[in-house]
Amino acid sequence: MTTNLIDMQNSDVIMATSNMAENHPVGFQWVMKAKERGAKLIHVDPRFTRTSAAADIHVPIRSGTNIAFFGGLINYAIQHNLYFKDYVVHYTNAPFLIDPAFKTATDGNGLFTGFDPAKGAYDRTSWKYQLDGEGNPKRDPTLRDPNSVFQLMKRHYSRYTSQMVERVCGIPQAKFEEVAKLFCSNSGPEKTGTITYALNLTQHTNGVENIRALCMLQLLLGNIGRPGGGVTALRGHANVQGATDLELLYHELPGYMAQPLRDAHPDLNAYMEKETPKGGFWVNKPKFFVSLLKAFYGDAATKDNEFGYQWLPKRAKADAYSHQHIFVDMYNGGIKGFLALGQNPAVGGPNAKLARTAMQRLDWLVVKDIFLTETAEVWKAPGTDPKNVKTEVFFMPAAPAAEKDGSLTNTMRLIQWHERAASPPGDVTSDAEFVCTLAQRLQKLYVGSKKERDKGFLAASFKYGNNPKEPAAAQHLRAHDRRRQDGRRLLDLHRRHRRRPGRQARQQGELAEAGRRQGLSGARLGIRVARQPAHPV
Repeated sequence: MTTNLIDMQNSDVIMATSNMAENHPVGFQWVMKAKERGAKLIHVDPRFTRTSAAADIHVPIRSGTNIAFFGGLINYAIQHNLYFKDYVVHYTNAPFLIDPAFKTATDGNGLFTGFDPAKGAYDRTSWKYQLDGEGNPKRDPTLRDPNSVFQLMKRHYSRYTSQMVERVCGIPQAKFEEVAKLFCSNSGPEKTGTITYALNLTQHTNGVENIRALCMLQLLLGNIGRPGGGVTALRGHANVQGATDLELLYHELPGYMAQPLRDAHPDLNAYMEKETPKGGFWVNKPKFFVSLLKAFYGDAATKDNEFGYQWLPKRAKADAYSHQHIFVDMYNGGIKGFLALGQNPAVGGPNAKLARTAMQRLDWLVVKDIFLTETAEVWKAPGTDPKNVKTEVFFMPAAPAAEKDGSLTNTMRLIQWHERAASPPGDVTSDAEFVCTLAQRLQKLYVGSKKERDKGFLAASFKYGNNPKEPAAAQHLRAHDRRRQDGRRLLDLHRRHRRRPGRQARQQGELAEAGRRQGLSGARLGIRVARQPAHPV
Protein backbone atom coordinates (compact mmCIF):
# COMPACT_ATOMS: atom_id res chain seq x y z
CA MET A 1 0.00 0.00 0.00
CA THR A 2 1.75 3.14 -1.19
CA THR A 3 -1.14 5.59 -1.16
CA ASN A 4 -4.64 6.01 0.27
CA LEU A 5 -8.06 5.41 -1.21
CA ILE A 6 -9.06 9.07 -1.34
CA ASP A 7 -6.04 9.89 -3.50
CA MET A 8 -7.38 7.65 -6.27
CA GLN A 9 -9.66 10.50 -7.32
CA ASN A 10 -6.51 12.16 -8.69
CA SER A 11 -5.63 9.22 -10.95
CA ASP A 12 -5.77 9.41 -14.73
CA VAL A 13 -6.13 5.65 -15.08
CA ILE A 14 -7.00 2.95 -12.54
CA MET A 15 -6.41 -0.75 -13.01
CA ALA A 16 -8.55 -2.92 -10.74
CA THR A 17 -7.62 -6.58 -10.53
CA SER A 18 -10.44 -7.68 -8.20
CA ASN A 19 -14.16 -7.01 -7.77
CA MET A 20 -13.61 -3.75 -5.92
CA ALA A 21 -17.09 -2.34 -6.60
CA GLU A 22 -18.79 -5.07 -4.58
CA ASN A 23 -16.11 -6.10 -2.09
CA HIS A 24 -14.88 -2.57 -1.24
CA PRO A 25 -17.83 -0.31 -2.11
CA VAL A 26 -16.84 2.53 0.24
CA GLY A 27 -13.39 2.80 -1.32
CA PHE A 28 -14.80 2.41 -4.83
CA GLN A 29 -16.48 5.81 -4.54
CA TRP A 30 -13.06 7.38 -5.16
CA VAL A 31 -12.67 5.37 -8.36
CA MET A 32 -15.98 6.83 -9.51
CA LYS A 33 -14.79 10.31 -8.49
CA ALA A 34 -11.75 9.81 -10.72
CA LYS A 35 -14.02 8.74 -13.59
CA GLU A 36 -16.02 11.94 -13.15
CA ARG A 37 -12.75 13.78 -13.84
CA GLY A 38 -12.25 11.75 -17.00
CA ALA A 39 -10.07 8.93 -15.68
CA LYS A 40 -10.25 5.53 -17.35
CA LEU A 41 -10.98 2.32 -15.42
CA ILE A 42 -9.50 -1.01 -16.51
CA HIS A 43 -10.78 -4.20 -14.91
CA VAL A 44 -8.61 -7.32 -15.19
CA ASP A 45 -10.62 -10.29 -13.94
CA PRO A 46 -11.73 -13.69 -15.25
CA ARG A 47 -15.28 -12.75 -14.24
CA PHE A 48 -17.61 -10.03 -15.43
CA THR A 49 -18.79 -8.26 -12.27
CA ARG A 50 -20.14 -4.88 -11.21
CA THR A 51 -16.58 -3.59 -11.39
CA SER A 52 -16.47 -4.73 -15.01
CA ALA A 53 -19.76 -2.95 -15.68
CA ALA A 54 -18.29 0.32 -14.40
CA ALA A 55 -15.02 -0.14 -16.31
CA ASP A 56 -14.07 1.39 -19.64
CA ILE A 57 -12.28 -1.83 -20.55
CA HIS A 58 -12.84 -5.30 -19.12
CA VAL A 59 -9.95 -7.71 -19.66
CA PRO A 60 -10.89 -11.37 -19.12
CA ILE A 61 -7.77 -13.25 -18.02
CA ARG A 62 -7.09 -16.93 -17.50
CA SER A 63 -7.20 -17.55 -13.76
CA GLY A 64 -3.78 -17.64 -12.10
CA THR A 65 -1.82 -16.04 -14.96
CA ASN A 66 -1.62 -12.45 -13.67
CA ILE A 67 2.17 -12.64 -13.31
CA ALA A 68 2.59 -13.04 -17.08
CA PHE A 69 0.17 -10.16 -17.72
CA PHE A 70 2.13 -7.81 -15.44
CA GLY A 71 5.39 -8.92 -17.03
CA GLY A 72 3.91 -8.04 -20.41
CA LEU A 73 3.04 -4.55 -19.18
CA ILE A 74 6.59 -4.03 -17.90
CA ASN A 75 8.03 -5.13 -21.24
CA TYR A 76 5.56 -2.92 -23.15
CA ALA A 77 6.48 0.15 -21.11
CA ILE A 78 10.20 -0.40 -21.69
CA GLN A 79 10.00 -1.34 -25.38
CA HIS A 80 7.71 1.59 -26.22
CA ASN A 81 9.75 4.08 -24.17
CA LEU A 82 6.77 4.87 -21.94
CA TYR A 83 8.65 4.73 -18.66
CA PHE A 84 9.30 7.98 -16.75
CA LYS A 85 13.07 8.21 -17.20
CA ASP A 86 13.79 11.16 -14.89
CA TYR A 87 11.87 9.49 -12.09
CA VAL A 88 13.48 6.10 -12.72
CA VAL A 89 17.00 7.56 -12.68
CA HIS A 90 16.59 9.68 -9.55
CA TYR A 91 14.18 7.71 -7.37
CA THR A 92 14.77 4.02 -8.08
CA ASN A 93 17.72 1.63 -8.12
CA ALA A 94 17.46 1.21 -11.91
CA PRO A 95 20.82 2.99 -12.55
CA PHE A 96 22.67 0.90 -9.93
CA LEU A 97 25.26 -1.51 -11.30
CA ILE A 98 25.13 -5.22 -10.47
CA ASP A 99 28.03 -7.67 -10.21
CA PRO A 100 28.97 -8.61 -13.83
CA ALA A 101 28.83 -12.29 -12.85
CA PHE A 102 25.06 -12.07 -12.29
CA LYS A 103 22.83 -13.17 -15.17
CA THR A 104 19.05 -13.05 -15.51
CA ALA A 105 16.75 -15.98 -16.16
CA THR A 106 16.55 -14.87 -19.80
CA ASP A 107 20.33 -15.20 -20.07
CA GLY A 108 20.36 -18.47 -18.11
CA ASN A 109 17.64 -20.42 -19.93
CA GLY A 110 15.06 -19.92 -17.20
CA LEU A 111 17.40 -19.85 -14.19
CA PHE A 112 19.26 -17.00 -12.53
CA THR A 113 22.97 -17.19 -11.83
CA GLY A 114 24.08 -19.54 -9.06
CA PHE A 115 21.47 -22.30 -9.13
CA ASP A 116 22.66 -25.55 -7.55
CA PRO A 117 20.56 -28.49 -8.87
CA ALA A 118 21.77 -30.77 -6.08
CA LYS A 119 20.56 -28.40 -3.36
CA GLY A 120 17.64 -27.01 -5.29
CA ALA A 121 18.71 -23.54 -4.16
CA TYR A 122 20.63 -20.50 -5.37
CA ASP A 123 24.11 -19.38 -4.40
CA ARG A 124 23.57 -15.63 -4.26
CA THR A 125 27.22 -14.59 -4.14
CA SER A 126 26.89 -12.56 -7.36
CA TRP A 127 23.50 -11.09 -6.42
CA LYS A 128 24.93 -7.78 -5.27
CA TYR A 129 25.72 -4.22 -6.30
CA GLN A 130 29.07 -2.97 -7.53
CA LEU A 131 30.33 -0.60 -4.84
CA ASP A 132 32.55 2.47 -4.98
CA GLY A 133 35.33 3.29 -2.55
CA GLU A 134 32.86 4.59 0.04
CA GLY A 135 30.67 1.50 -0.08
CA ASN A 136 27.87 3.06 -2.14
CA PRO A 137 26.40 1.38 -5.24
CA LYS A 138 27.93 2.51 -8.51
CA ARG A 139 25.45 4.21 -10.84
CA ASP A 140 24.92 4.75 -14.55
CA PRO A 141 22.42 7.62 -14.99
CA THR A 142 22.23 6.91 -18.73
CA LEU A 143 20.75 3.47 -17.99
CA ARG A 144 22.86 2.03 -20.81
CA ASP A 145 25.37 -0.05 -18.87
CA PRO A 146 24.56 -3.75 -19.51
CA ASN A 147 25.08 -4.46 -15.80
CA SER A 148 22.63 -1.79 -14.63
CA VAL A 149 19.45 -2.91 -12.91
CA PHE A 150 17.49 -1.31 -15.76
CA GLN A 151 19.23 -3.25 -18.53
CA LEU A 152 19.04 -6.51 -16.57
CA MET A 153 15.33 -5.93 -16.05
CA LYS A 154 14.90 -5.09 -19.73
CA ARG A 155 16.52 -8.38 -20.76
CA HIS A 156 14.62 -10.38 -18.16
CA TYR A 157 11.22 -9.14 -19.34
CA SER A 158 12.04 -9.16 -23.05
CA ARG A 159 10.34 -12.57 -23.31
CA TYR A 160 7.01 -11.18 -22.09
CA THR A 161 5.71 -10.18 -25.52
CA SER A 162 2.09 -9.65 -26.47
CA GLN A 163 2.21 -13.07 -28.16
CA MET A 164 3.35 -14.69 -24.90
CA VAL A 165 0.62 -12.88 -22.96
CA GLU A 166 -1.99 -14.17 -25.39
CA ARG A 167 -0.67 -17.73 -25.15
CA VAL A 168 -0.44 -17.77 -21.33
CA CYS A 169 -3.27 -15.45 -20.26
CA GLY A 170 -5.75 -16.01 -23.07
CA ILE A 171 -5.92 -12.26 -23.80
CA PRO A 172 -5.99 -11.46 -27.53
CA GLN A 173 -2.94 -9.46 -28.65
CA ALA A 174 -5.04 -6.53 -29.80
CA LYS A 175 -6.85 -6.35 -26.46
CA PHE A 176 -3.59 -6.57 -24.49
CA GLU A 177 -1.92 -3.85 -26.55
CA GLU A 178 -4.97 -1.60 -26.15
CA VAL A 179 -4.83 -1.97 -22.37
CA ALA A 180 -1.04 -1.68 -22.20
CA LYS A 181 -1.06 1.52 -24.23
CA LEU A 182 -3.85 3.03 -22.13
CA PHE A 183 -2.24 2.28 -18.79
CA CYS A 184 1.42 2.91 -19.65
CA SER A 185 0.69 6.14 -21.53
CA ASN A 186 -0.65 7.68 -18.33
CA SER A 187 2.86 8.28 -17.04
CA GLY A 188 5.36 11.10 -16.94
CA PRO A 189 5.32 14.48 -15.19
CA GLU A 190 1.64 15.24 -15.87
CA LYS A 191 -0.17 11.92 -15.44
CA THR A 192 -0.40 9.07 -12.95
CA GLY A 193 -2.15 5.75 -12.55
CA THR A 194 -3.13 3.44 -9.69
CA ILE A 195 -3.35 -0.35 -9.47
CA THR A 196 -5.57 -2.04 -6.89
CA TYR A 197 -5.33 -5.63 -5.70
CA ALA A 198 -6.59 -7.86 -2.92
CA LEU A 199 -6.42 -11.56 -2.02
CA ASN A 200 -7.03 -12.29 -5.70
CA LEU A 201 -3.27 -11.74 -6.23
CA THR A 202 -1.76 -12.67 -2.87
CA GLN A 203 -3.44 -16.09 -2.65
CA HIS A 204 -1.30 -17.47 -5.47
CA THR A 205 1.74 -19.72 -5.22
CA ASN A 206 3.57 -16.71 -6.70
CA GLY A 207 1.61 -14.12 -4.73
CA VAL A 208 4.71 -12.23 -3.59
CA GLU A 209 6.01 -12.03 -7.16
CA ASN A 210 2.63 -10.70 -8.30
CA ILE A 211 2.89 -7.73 -5.97
CA ARG A 212 6.56 -7.15 -6.73
CA ALA A 213 5.71 -7.02 -10.42
CA LEU A 214 3.07 -4.37 -9.73
CA CYS A 215 5.57 -2.34 -7.74
CA MET A 216 8.22 -2.55 -10.47
CA LEU A 217 5.69 -1.50 -13.10
CA GLN A 218 4.56 1.50 -11.03
CA LEU A 219 8.15 2.53 -10.32
CA LEU A 220 8.96 2.41 -14.02
CA LEU A 221 5.98 4.64 -14.75
CA GLY A 222 6.77 7.04 -11.89
CA ASN A 223 3.55 6.18 -10.11
CA ILE A 224 4.84 5.87 -6.55
CA GLY A 225 4.81 8.85 -4.17
CA ARG A 226 2.89 11.10 -6.54
CA PRO A 227 -0.75 12.27 -6.44
CA GLY A 228 -3.02 9.74 -8.09
CA GLY A 229 -0.32 7.11 -8.37
CA GLY A 230 0.31 4.02 -6.31
CA VAL A 231 -0.25 0.39 -5.50
CA THR A 232 -3.44 0.08 -3.46
CA ALA A 233 -3.76 -3.02 -1.29
CA LEU A 234 -7.42 -3.61 -0.43
CA ARG A 235 -7.92 -5.34 2.91
CA GLY A 236 -10.97 -7.55 3.15
CA HIS A 237 -11.65 -7.49 6.91
CA ALA A 238 -11.96 -4.75 9.51
CA ASN A 239 -8.57 -5.26 11.15
CA VAL A 240 -6.47 -7.35 8.80
CA GLN A 241 -4.03 -4.45 8.46
CA GLY A 242 -3.93 -3.96 12.22
CA ALA A 243 -3.03 -7.61 12.68
CA THR A 244 -0.25 -7.12 10.15
CA ASP A 245 1.05 -3.98 11.84
CA LEU A 246 1.06 -5.74 15.23
CA GLU A 247 2.95 -8.58 13.55
CA LEU A 248 0.71 -11.57 13.87
CA LEU A 249 2.84 -12.92 11.03
CA TYR A 250 5.32 -15.75 11.22
CA HIS A 251 8.33 -13.97 9.75
CA GLU A 252 8.32 -10.59 11.52
CA LEU A 253 8.32 -9.03 14.97
CA PRO A 254 6.55 -5.77 15.95
CA GLY A 255 8.04 -2.83 14.12
CA TYR A 256 8.40 -4.91 10.95
CA MET A 257 11.68 -6.36 12.18
CA ALA A 258 12.61 -9.83 10.97
CA GLN A 259 11.99 -12.86 13.17
CA PRO A 260 15.50 -14.31 13.74
CA LEU A 261 16.69 -17.27 11.71
CA ARG A 262 18.12 -20.21 13.63
CA ASP A 263 21.31 -20.62 11.59
CA ALA A 264 21.87 -17.13 10.21
CA HIS A 265 21.30 -15.32 13.54
CA PRO A 266 22.85 -17.46 16.32
CA ASP A 267 23.24 -14.49 18.67
CA LEU A 268 22.18 -10.88 19.04
CA ASN A 269 25.35 -9.47 17.48
CA ALA A 270 24.96 -11.65 14.40
CA TYR A 271 21.34 -10.56 14.04
CA MET A 272 22.21 -6.87 14.34
CA GLU A 273 25.09 -7.16 11.91
CA LYS A 274 23.04 -8.88 9.21
CA GLU A 275 19.73 -7.10 9.67
CA THR A 276 20.84 -3.50 10.22
CA PRO A 277 21.30 -1.47 7.01
CA LYS A 278 24.39 0.68 6.59
CA GLY A 279 22.46 3.82 5.77
CA GLY A 280 19.09 5.53 6.24
CA PHE A 281 16.83 5.75 9.25
CA TRP A 282 16.97 2.01 9.97
CA VAL A 283 20.59 2.23 11.08
CA ASN A 284 18.80 2.65 14.41
CA LYS A 285 17.33 -0.86 14.29
CA PRO A 286 19.52 -2.06 17.23
CA LYS A 287 17.83 0.52 19.48
CA PHE A 288 14.37 -0.51 18.35
CA PHE A 289 15.12 -4.20 18.68
CA VAL A 290 16.56 -3.95 22.18
CA SER A 291 13.62 -1.77 23.21
CA LEU A 292 11.27 -4.49 21.94
CA LEU A 293 13.10 -7.19 23.91
CA LYS A 294 12.82 -5.07 27.06
CA ALA A 295 9.10 -4.67 26.44
CA PHE A 296 8.80 -8.44 26.11
CA TYR A 297 10.88 -9.48 29.11
CA GLY A 298 11.06 -6.44 31.40
CA ASP A 299 13.80 -6.43 34.03
CA ALA A 300 14.86 -9.93 32.99
CA ALA A 301 16.22 -8.48 29.73
CA THR A 302 19.78 -7.39 30.50
CA LYS A 303 22.93 -6.78 28.54
CA ASP A 304 24.48 -9.89 30.10
CA ASN A 305 21.82 -12.18 28.58
CA GLU A 306 21.58 -10.35 25.23
CA PHE A 307 18.36 -8.75 26.50
CA GLY A 308 16.66 -12.14 26.24
CA TYR A 309 17.47 -12.66 22.56
CA GLN A 310 18.02 -16.40 23.01
CA TRP A 311 14.47 -16.72 24.35
CA LEU A 312 12.97 -15.62 21.04
CA PRO A 313 11.75 -18.43 18.77
CA LYS A 314 13.98 -18.86 15.72
CA ARG A 315 12.88 -19.76 12.21
CA ALA A 316 14.45 -22.87 10.73
CA LYS A 317 14.36 -21.21 7.29
CA ALA A 318 12.88 -18.15 5.66
CA ASP A 319 9.47 -19.63 4.86
CA ALA A 320 9.20 -21.99 7.81
CA TYR A 321 5.97 -21.71 9.82
CA SER A 322 4.06 -19.97 7.06
CA HIS A 323 0.39 -20.86 6.58
CA GLN A 324 1.03 -23.58 4.03
CA HIS A 325 4.02 -25.05 5.85
CA ILE A 326 2.06 -25.31 9.09
CA PHE A 327 -0.68 -27.36 7.49
CA VAL A 328 1.76 -29.59 5.63
CA ASP A 329 3.53 -30.27 8.95
CA MET A 330 0.16 -30.83 10.59
CA TYR A 331 -0.85 -33.24 7.83
CA ASN A 332 2.39 -35.17 8.31
CA GLY A 333 1.85 -35.47 12.06
CA GLY A 334 4.47 -32.95 13.16
CA ILE A 335 1.92 -30.70 14.89
CA LYS A 336 -0.34 -32.22 17.56
CA GLY A 337 -2.40 -29.24 18.70
CA PHE A 338 -3.65 -26.03 17.09
CA LEU A 339 -5.24 -22.77 18.26
CA ALA A 340 -7.39 -20.99 15.66
CA LEU A 341 -8.20 -17.50 16.94
CA GLY A 342 -10.38 -15.49 14.57
CA GLN A 343 -9.28 -17.54 11.58
CA ASN A 344 -11.20 -20.11 9.54
CA PRO A 345 -8.56 -22.15 7.67
CA ALA A 346 -11.06 -24.90 6.83
CA VAL A 347 -12.32 -22.64 4.03
CA GLY A 348 -10.21 -19.48 4.21
CA GLY A 349 -6.82 -20.47 2.83
CA PRO A 350 -5.11 -22.07 -0.14
CA ASN A 351 -5.70 -25.82 -0.51
CA ALA A 352 -8.54 -25.84 2.01
CA LYS A 353 -9.07 -29.59 1.55
CA LEU A 354 -5.52 -30.23 2.75
CA ALA A 355 -6.12 -27.91 5.73
CA ARG A 356 -9.29 -29.75 6.72
CA THR A 357 -7.63 -33.15 6.44
CA ALA A 358 -4.64 -31.92 8.44
CA MET A 359 -6.83 -30.61 11.27
CA GLN A 360 -8.68 -33.92 11.37
CA ARG A 361 -5.35 -35.55 12.28
CA LEU A 362 -4.68 -33.37 15.33
CA ASP A 363 -4.92 -34.53 18.93
CA TRP A 364 -6.72 -31.31 19.89
CA LEU A 365 -8.01 -28.15 18.28
CA VAL A 366 -9.11 -24.92 20.03
CA VAL A 367 -11.28 -22.54 18.02
CA LYS A 368 -12.15 -19.10 19.39
CA ASP A 369 -14.62 -17.20 17.27
CA ILE A 370 -17.88 -15.29 17.48
CA PHE A 371 -19.83 -18.16 15.89
CA LEU A 372 -19.33 -21.78 14.94
CA THR A 373 -17.15 -21.87 11.84
CA GLU A 374 -16.25 -24.62 9.40
CA THR A 375 -13.01 -24.99 11.35
CA ALA A 376 -14.90 -25.53 14.61
CA GLU A 377 -16.93 -28.21 12.86
CA VAL A 378 -14.10 -29.70 10.84
CA TRP A 379 -14.89 -33.09 12.39
CA LYS A 380 -18.06 -33.22 10.33
CA ALA A 381 -16.85 -31.57 7.14
CA PRO A 382 -18.53 -32.68 3.88
CA GLY A 383 -17.39 -36.16 2.92
CA THR A 384 -16.07 -36.84 6.43
CA ASP A 385 -17.19 -39.62 8.77
CA PRO A 386 -16.92 -38.14 12.30
CA LYS A 387 -16.12 -41.60 13.64
CA ASN A 388 -12.81 -41.50 11.77
CA VAL A 389 -11.72 -38.10 13.16
CA LYS A 390 -9.60 -38.35 16.29
CA THR A 391 -9.34 -34.57 16.86
CA GLU A 392 -10.84 -33.28 20.10
CA VAL A 393 -12.31 -29.84 19.34
CA PHE A 394 -12.87 -27.10 21.93
CA PHE A 395 -14.97 -24.10 20.90
CA MET A 396 -14.48 -20.89 22.90
CA PRO A 397 -17.01 -18.09 22.21
CA ALA A 398 -15.35 -14.76 21.44
CA ALA A 399 -16.48 -11.19 21.99
CA PRO A 400 -17.12 -9.18 18.82
CA ALA A 401 -15.85 -5.63 18.35
CA ALA A 402 -18.87 -4.07 20.10
CA GLU A 403 -18.05 -5.96 23.31
CA LYS A 404 -14.42 -4.94 23.72
CA ASP A 405 -12.19 -1.87 23.63
CA GLY A 406 -9.51 -1.65 21.00
CA SER A 407 -8.38 -0.29 17.70
CA LEU A 408 -9.06 -1.08 14.08
CA THR A 409 -6.71 -0.28 11.20
CA ASN A 410 -8.62 0.04 7.97
CA THR A 411 -7.62 -0.35 4.32
CA MET A 412 -6.25 3.20 4.29
CA ARG A 413 -4.04 2.32 7.28
CA LEU A 414 -5.94 4.75 9.48
CA ILE A 415 -6.19 3.65 13.11
CA GLN A 416 -9.65 3.99 14.60
CA TRP A 417 -10.17 3.59 18.34
CA HIS A 418 -13.47 2.22 19.60
CA GLU A 419 -14.92 1.67 23.06
CA ARG A 420 -17.09 -1.30 23.88
CA ALA A 421 -20.82 -0.74 23.93
CA ALA A 422 -21.68 -3.72 26.14
CA SER A 423 -19.96 -6.36 28.24
CA PRO A 424 -19.61 -9.88 26.81
CA PRO A 425 -22.36 -12.21 28.11
CA GLY A 426 -21.72 -15.31 30.21
CA ASP A 427 -18.41 -17.05 29.55
CA VAL A 428 -17.68 -15.05 26.42
CA THR A 429 -14.27 -13.34 26.54
CA SER A 430 -12.20 -11.13 24.30
CA ASP A 431 -9.22 -12.58 22.46
CA ALA A 432 -6.90 -10.53 24.67
CA GLU A 433 -8.40 -11.87 27.90
CA PHE A 434 -8.27 -15.43 26.58
CA VAL A 435 -4.62 -15.23 25.53
CA CYS A 436 -3.43 -13.44 28.69
CA THR A 437 -5.38 -15.70 31.04
CA LEU A 438 -4.09 -18.80 29.27
CA ALA A 439 -0.51 -17.48 29.38
CA GLN A 440 -0.71 -16.65 33.08
CA ARG A 441 -2.08 -20.10 33.93
CA LEU A 442 0.67 -21.74 31.91
CA GLN A 443 3.29 -19.60 33.66
CA LYS A 444 2.06 -20.97 37.01
CA LEU A 445 2.66 -24.49 35.74
CA TYR A 446 6.22 -23.57 34.80
CA VAL A 447 7.14 -21.92 38.10
CA GLY A 448 10.26 -23.54 39.51
CA SER A 449 11.51 -24.76 36.15
CA LYS A 450 15.28 -24.45 35.79
CA LYS A 451 15.37 -25.20 32.08
CA GLU A 452 16.93 -22.50 29.95
CA ARG A 453 14.16 -22.75 27.36
CA ASP A 454 11.52 -21.87 30.00
CA LYS A 455 13.17 -18.72 31.31
CA GLY A 456 11.85 -16.51 28.53
CA PHE A 457 8.27 -17.66 28.94
CA LEU A 458 8.43 -17.10 32.71
CA ALA A 459 9.93 -13.63 32.20
CA ALA A 460 7.38 -12.56 29.59
CA SER A 461 4.80 -10.05 30.80
CA PHE A 462 1.14 -10.75 30.07
CA LYS A 463 -0.30 -8.15 32.42
CA TYR A 464 -1.47 -4.73 31.28
CA GLY A 465 -3.20 -2.57 33.81
CA ASN A 466 -4.77 -3.45 37.17
CA ASN A 467 -7.08 -6.21 35.96
CA PRO A 468 -4.93 -9.35 35.59
CA LYS A 469 -7.55 -10.94 33.33
CA GLU A 470 -8.41 -8.23 30.86
CA PRO A 471 -5.54 -6.16 29.39
CA ALA A 472 -6.21 -2.44 29.53
CA ALA A 473 -5.71 -1.64 25.87
CA ALA A 474 -6.23 2.10 26.28
CA GLN A 475 -3.78 2.27 29.19
CA HIS A 476 -1.19 0.37 27.19
CA LEU A 477 -1.70 2.73 24.24
CA ARG A 478 -1.33 5.79 26.48
CA ALA A 479 2.00 4.47 27.76
CA HIS A 480 3.27 4.28 24.19
CA ASP A 481 1.82 7.69 23.43
CA ARG A 482 3.64 9.21 26.42
CA ARG A 483 6.92 7.91 25.05
CA ARG A 484 6.04 9.34 21.66
CA GLN A 485 5.15 12.73 23.16
CA ASP A 486 8.40 12.75 25.13
CA GLY A 487 10.22 12.14 21.88
CA ARG A 488 8.40 15.03 20.23
CA ARG A 489 9.17 17.37 23.13
CA LEU A 490 12.81 16.41 22.92
CA LEU A 491 12.90 16.96 19.16
CA ASP A 492 11.32 20.41 19.55
CA LEU A 493 13.85 21.17 22.26
CA HIS A 494 16.72 20.06 20.06
CA ARG A 495 15.48 22.23 17.19
CA ARG A 496 15.24 25.30 19.46
CA HIS A 497 18.85 24.84 20.51
CA ARG A 498 19.99 24.42 16.92
CA ARG A 499 18.15 27.48 15.66
CA ARG A 500 19.03 29.87 18.49
CA PRO A 501 21.02 32.73 16.92
CA GLY A 502 24.73 32.64 17.61
CA ARG A 503 24.57 29.36 19.47
CA GLN A 504 24.39 25.62 18.87
CA ALA A 505 23.80 22.80 21.33
CA ARG A 506 27.30 21.41 20.92
CA GLN A 507 27.57 19.30 24.01
CA GLN A 508 25.36 16.47 25.17
CA GLY A 509 25.51 17.69 28.75
CA GLU A 510 23.94 21.00 27.79
CA LEU A 511 21.07 19.29 25.99
CA ALA A 512 20.66 16.79 28.82
CA GLU A 513 20.37 19.60 31.35
CA ALA A 514 17.76 21.28 29.19
CA GLY A 515 15.95 17.97 28.95
CA ARG A 516 15.88 17.58 32.71
CA ARG A 517 14.33 21.02 33.00
CA GLN A 518 11.61 19.78 30.63
CA GLY A 519 11.08 16.67 32.75
CA LEU A 520 12.66 14.23 30.27
CA SER A 521 14.86 11.39 31.45
CA GLY A 522 18.43 11.06 30.24
CA ALA A 523 17.70 7.66 28.76
CA ARG A 524 15.34 9.14 26.23
CA LEU A 525 17.85 11.72 25.08
CA GLY A 526 19.52 9.00 23.02
CA ILE A 527 16.83 9.28 20.37
CA ARG A 528 18.14 12.66 19.30
CA VAL A 529 20.81 11.05 17.14
CA ALA A 530 18.14 9.04 15.30
CA ARG A 531 17.14 11.81 12.94
CA GLN A 532 15.55 10.61 9.73
CA PRO A 533 17.23 12.00 6.59
CA ALA A 534 15.18 14.10 4.23
CA HIS A 535 13.19 12.00 1.76
CA PRO A 536 14.59 12.30 -1.79
CA VAL A 537 11.12 12.87 -3.22
